Amino acid sequence: MRNANLKNEILISTSLLAISLILSSSFVHPNDIFAAGKFSVEAKIDLKSLNLPDKLKVVASANGETGTRYLTGNDLNSNTATVSFEFNEKNDIVTVGGSDEYFVCAYALDPITNQMQSYSCVEGNIEHSDGKNTINIGSGAKKTLSTGTFQTVSGGEINSPTINVRIPLSDRKDVTQLEVVTMIKGEFKSSIINAQELLKNSKENTIILPLVYDKIPEIGTIHEGDMFFACVSANELNPPEGTECEHRVTSHTFQVHNIVAR
Repeated sequence: MRNANLKNEILISTSLLAISLILSSSFVHPNDIFAAGKFSVEAKIDLKSLNLPDKLKVVASANGETGTRYLTGNDLNSNTATVSFEFNEKNDIVTVGGSDEYFVCAYALDPITNQMQSYSCVEGNIEHSDGKNTINIGSGAKKTLSTGTFQTVSGGEINSPTINVRIPLSDRKDVTQLEVVTMIKGEFKSSIINAQELLKNSKENTIILPLVYDKIPEIGTIHEGDMFFACVSANELNPPEGTECEHRVTSHTFQVHNIVAR
């Protein structure tokens, strides 16, 4: 009798444990699980205007960091492709916060030549600094879209362009280190600068940082009509944002292209 009661108690305990595990797992979705100190940007790319593309290059920048992904094959067999980028919540320069800015660009490529056929870019604000931030590309549905649907580029070539990043700091004269990230045609350049040293010789408390793209991007020559971005990051820029991003479309074929990053 004693053994029978013991067996019943073990059976009941085992059943309760199984039920508990099932209930707890039903409230956890795989997409909501993140490594400690990480957040993600998930881009949902509308492919309908591309008529089943063969290859995409997708780039993203958030919190002073960058990421690159390539999509091919089964990734592109529906009307929407999804790609996720994971970033650190904190690095040596900045800690991510609500309303910080980020961007994502998707480039449709010729599968044989690897040259860009069209592109679409978006900017967004971080809404979940410790979770998933979702944004749409190529559909024109979001107010934060920079170009809407995928755009073709037919302007003249731009050889070795310099992106002159202007950073006004009259309201942040105490900033020490800044990280600047630029991107054009799927290629990134970044630099960590001593803001105090550069402010000593600046006019109107504005730092100007030139970043030269002296190599042809892997997806083709830069042309008039290509979009470029600049983001500046530092904890001292808060509030309103620890990372601020701006974008422009190249409007001429000369070497220097200016952009104000905040």
